[in-house]
Amino acid sequence: MDLSCVGIGAGPSNLSLACQIHEQVGKGAVFLDRQVDFRWHPGIAFDSSELQVSHFKDLVTLVNPRSAYTFVNFLHENGRLYHFLNAQFEAVLRVEFEQYLNWIFHRNPLVRGGETVREICFDGEFQVRTDKAVLGARNVVVGIGKQAQIPPQFQGWIGRNLFHASVLLHIHPEVRRKHVCVVGGGQSGAEVMLHLVGLPNERRPASITWVSQRENYLPLDNSPFTNELFMPCFSDRFAAMSESQRKLLLRRFVLASDGISESTLRAIYQALYRHAFFEPNRCDITLRPGCTVSHCINAGPGHRLTLQHGMDDVEEVTADIVILATGYENAVPSLLQPIMSRLEQIDNELAIREDFSVSWDGPCDRRIFVQNASLGQRGLADPNLSLLAWRARRILDSLLGRAPCANLEHPGFVTHTSIESWPDPAAEEMGSGI
Repeated sequence: MDLSCVGIGAGPSNLSLACQIHEQVGKGAVFLDRQVDFRWHPGIAFDSSELQVSHFKDLVTLVNPRSAYTFVNFLHENGRLYHFLNAQFEAVLRVEFEQYLNWIFHRNPLVRGGETVREICFDGEFQVRTDKAVLGARNVVVGIGKQAQIPPQFQGWIGRNLFHASVLLHIHPEVRRKHVCVVGGGQSGAEVMLHLVGLPNERRPASITWVSQRENYLPLDNSPFTNELFMPCFSDRFAAMSESQRKLLLRRFVLASDGISESTLRAIYQALYRHAFFEPNRCDITLRPGCTVSHCINAGPGHRLTLQHGMDDVEEVTADIVILATGYENAVPSLLQPIMSRLEQIDNELAIREDFSVSWDGPCDRRIFVQNASLGQRGLADPNLSLLAWRARRILDSLLGRAPCANLEHPGFVTHTSIESWPDPAAEEMGSGI
């Protein structure tokens, strides 16, 4: 079968594209995923976890609010729209958003679950080999997500007692009366901490140490002007910057995408309060912001971590279990190996064009698009849900040979100065407001 487009992976990014193709074109594409039922980061899907963005930032609303694939229509068709309104959630529960994604996964006829892609070759057209068939396609769209980031000092020690947070609920480690260390001060680290503190007394660890290299457990910057970084116009502006400008901006605004939700911070603090003042059988809880784990060595069944506070202040922590909430990173999927030498790269990313197609030496009408793999080239919004529908729409426009939709390119209110003129944050006077 010769298709216009084969999507590899049916996560949120490719599901968005599948929805838009289905409603605008109807056929000519298929999206393959190894999962039979959709699961969204199941290894860290705590019942209390919430989205950090508005429910309007679903798979389609921001490009087509009339779509049948909106989150609001999901609520309506499942008889819970009024209940959702009455519940007055501050944010959408991740478990409900996963239900929405699974609803689309099974509702969209272009999505095919239970089929794993093994490799992609090219011989005039793309040959997508799965464990069931070989599909020919003029274009492919790769959207299979990222891999867990393991810092160098922990590599070599990964096992049941030292692991990335993304597999926590797969492993279900026995933490009862154990010494547990959580490394990482972002949202995932906070959710792991909240999970551990919230365990019933008979299942709770003997001690919990929460380590973050940030100076405090800092909230997500979800303020209106910062959120202009998550508009389509800024994505294009970011792409036009120099590499040094892009890296500076990513550092300066990291809390716009990697801070902790205030509701999570509040829940942790309230749990610590109850634990400290109302519970007779307390475990030892230690918070260590402003620390870097400089070394990790095996120490019997557990591990010994060296915490570095500044240049000279060193502390050692011994933990039976170490949970790494250290984020995710790009990894070129092995299925691209047959054509990898033909693809351009920038740092650890595939180099992309304006339409999110990879720069390569093949024909210009045969393209490989990538989704959720270009933070360094497209900014903080690239791995975020905020521009997911817009990015899929731009890919669809490119597939159909039409100009990007002008109605989606709204200018922001803020006119940014040249990044080179920004003051050094170390030299700024805090709170001056100037």
